[in-house]
Parts: sequence; C-alpha cells; structure tokens
Amino acid sequence: MIGQSGSSPGRVASRWREVAVAAVTGVLVVLAVWLVPGVLGVSGGTEATVVRATVTKPLPCTNTGAREGVRVEIDGQRRDATLSACGHNEGEQFDVALPADVGPGPLEVRIAPPARGDSALMRPVALGLLSLSCLAGGGYAWLVVRGPRRRPVLI
Repeated sequence: MIGQSGSSPGRVASRWREVAVAAVTGVLVVLAVWLVPGVLGVSGGTEATVVRATVTKPLPCTNTGAREGVRVEIDGQRRDATLSACGHNEGEQFDVALPADVGPGPLEVRIAPPARGDSALMRPVALGLLSLSCLAGGGYAWLVVRGPRRRPVLI
C-alpha cells in the first residue's frame, strides 16, 4: 500500500518525527507552566495590604507623569501619599495597595488589582486551556507537515 499512496517509509518516519517534536514541545510548555509558580496569575508571594484612598489633589491627564495626591488611613493614622495616576475627581475613593515598607517618609501607593483572592479553579482551568492550545498547535503542525491532499475531481 505504500507504493499506492505515494509515500515512502522514510518520508512517513520523518513526518512522525516532526509531529513528535511538536507534541514534546507542547508537553514541555505545559509542564514548565505547571511547575513555575506565578506564571498563571496565581500569586506565590505575600498579599499586599489594601486600603481605601481618597483623592485630595486631582490632576488632568494632559500632564506627563502626573502624580495625584491621595489620603490613606494606616493603623488609624491619616497619611498623605502620591499615586501615579490621573483623571480622578476630588473626593473619589478607590482601593490602593501599600508598599511592603511603610516608613515615616513620603508614601507612594499604587492602584490595587481588581481580584484580591485566587480562585481554586483558576490554575486547573488555565492549564486545561493551555493544553488545548498546545494540542491545536500540534494539530496545525501535523496538517502543515502532511501537506495538501490530492483527490481526483469527479465532474
């Protein structure tokens, strides 16, 4: 049957090697992402302290490198801080993340990320989607290596 399909045994073996390279690459990518913490957005470190901030000195977004003034409450004490942002209204409130070392000097805060906790399903779902994308990439590689199918056209 090999003679009828037009493929030689050497060509079939090289096709399988090429597909095996794509499969092994996909498996290695999934394993690397699974073993390295924090790649899928799951934080491996400590959580930042999130507090509520009130804008005291708003700035328009026309200024380059705008730093708005905000007021935060840390351990019952109100402190003024700077926030690298623009376009907020005076009195507007939102969550900010404090730096790990809150000393007596000037304080710079950043806007807190929207998700504070990690979902128990986030990592398995992300790994499953990554596996599916690797499978799709391997299937595409197989289609490219296989080449076009020549079928007789019956009219």
